[in-house]
Amino acid sequence: MLWALLLLLSLPLFAQPTCPATPAWTPCDLVFDLEANEKPDPVELRAEFRSPHHKTYLMHAFRDGDRRFVIRFSPTEGGAWDYRLTSSIARFDGKLGQFNAAESDAPGFVKVANVHHFQTENNRPHLWMATSVEKFLAMPRVEFDALIAARAKEKFTHLRVTLDAGADLSEVAERIRAINRHGVTVDVGFAVIPDDWKERERYIADVVARLAAFNITWAGFPAYELVLRGRTILKDAGALLQKFDPYRHPRTTMAEGTSAALAGDGWMDVLAYGPTDANIGGVEHQFYPSPALATGIANTHDLWNASMNGQYPAGGLGVYMTVWYDFMSGNRHWELEPFFMVDGGRGLALDGVEYIIYVEKPGPVEVALEHHGYDVTWINPANGERLKQKGYSGERFTGEPPDRSHDWVLHISREGEKNGMLKSYKFESRAVPVQEITLAGEKPVFDITEPEDNEVSLSHPPHLALKPRKETRATRFLLVEWTAEIAADGEGYRVIGTGREGTLKVPASIVKNFPAVLSLHANIVNANGKAYMVDRIFRLVP
Repeated sequence: MLWALLLLLSLPLFAQPTCPATPAWTPCDLVFDLEANEKPDPVELRAEFRSPHHKTYLMHAFRDGDRRFVIRFSPTEGGAWDYRLTSSIARFDGKLGQFNAAESDAPGFVKVANVHHFQTENNRPHLWMATSVEKFLAMPRVEFDALIAARAKEKFTHLRVTLDAGADLSEVAERIRAINRHGVTVDVGFAVIPDDWKERERYIADVVARLAAFNITWAGFPAYELVLRGRTILKDAGALLQKFDPYRHPRTTMAEGTSAALAGDGWMDVLAYGPTDANIGGVEHQFYPSPALATGIANTHDLWNASMNGQYPAGGLGVYMTVWYDFMSGNRHWELEPFFMVDGGRGLALDGVEYIIYVEKPGPVEVALEHHGYDVTWINPANGERLKQKGYSGERFTGEPPDRSHDWVLHISREGEKNGMLKSYKFESRAVPVQEITLAGEKPVFDITEPEDNEVSLSHPPHLALKPRKETRATRFLLVEWTAEIAADGEGYRVIGTGREGTLKVPASIVKNFPAVLSLHANIVNANGKAYMVDRIFRLVP
């Protein structure tokens, strides 16, 4: 930028705060102490940093004690960095500084990539596997350090923490720093975000100033649906995160059901789910071009069903999680998408390269393949035991698990082809399929046959039913998500049922006034993976 060149020619460099030899992707604190005649309360202080390749980052200071202010910044590349201060303190305002960042082999921060996946700033795929750290500030530091070391050994790449009201943000920063030292990303959630918009802005600005320089993501509320005015607060807080966080760390909110109801608000770039139900996560994967997380994981069934939905695990604890990581890290996980040409299981695939089939209820399995020769292995998801089978060549694999005592993972892959692809690295070896949804008005395939009446009651919920206009091979198996929304009340939709039939139970929390106009949606994915949406409008009464 021209301001840097002009000021370098006309002003001496500011000599006091610096970051000597700070490695790239490592936080550095620039410390500013006020003089006796300078009042701390109205101080404004920020710095615009310019990288060796002329990318700029605007960082705001936070107050550290009575008369000290700190600007925390992580250089994103090695080399000479310049910065320029803007401040309400005259002796700081307009001053320039400079420091050299050391090169680093750190991968950099996590970002969204390849529609449904993640990568790090060094353009390498990132395998997101998270679990939560409960009461992470209340835990004695010795116990905390031991727990973090254990989670890193178990190969978790993310740990989720929640900032309680009044949390000591200095201690929060130090504990996040400790987690980052293990190479683990921290997902920062909020137990409370101020309801008053002025207080909210001050709070978010302070949190971002203290934490954005670390390897983090933003995780919203633990369950946004349970927060009064949760959508409104998150929309504003999300906009503030976009405003103050120059690193653009991924943003989402945890949910009891699905956070996709907030996707249209413009601030969120990752979806999050509580249940691992394929009728919710599997359907919405086809509707939203965003990566997704699943928090409701308690066993291998939850974990692998979430994976087949196209979701990354953000919950769960145990050996089975490490087994999942070891397996997925050996595959092209950043290109896998749900695969439907399978009977007897659920699938992920990079067509023609590898197919991963989860067989929850052991029995015969049939998989349609591109015609090649494949390696075939059965894997026990509980302990990682691998049973290699005879290779297969052809277009339709059939087989059964080694036994029927537990669930299994079937891996059909061209290992030689995968190794060859890695030698000439490409993040994407194919165009990512993004589906166009077929709406009922365009090609009617399904009808919402119940409720029959156009008026429904909140206190006497009616029966729901979806019926194909014609039964075909594609309709032999359907994933169906029912959602309801009162658009005028602005709370977003809620999942009210799954499957072909159910009960229309509208959550009272999304209704503010009666009578209301209720939009009912049936979101459908058929046995071939084709997505449909069917709508009906009702008058909702108490």
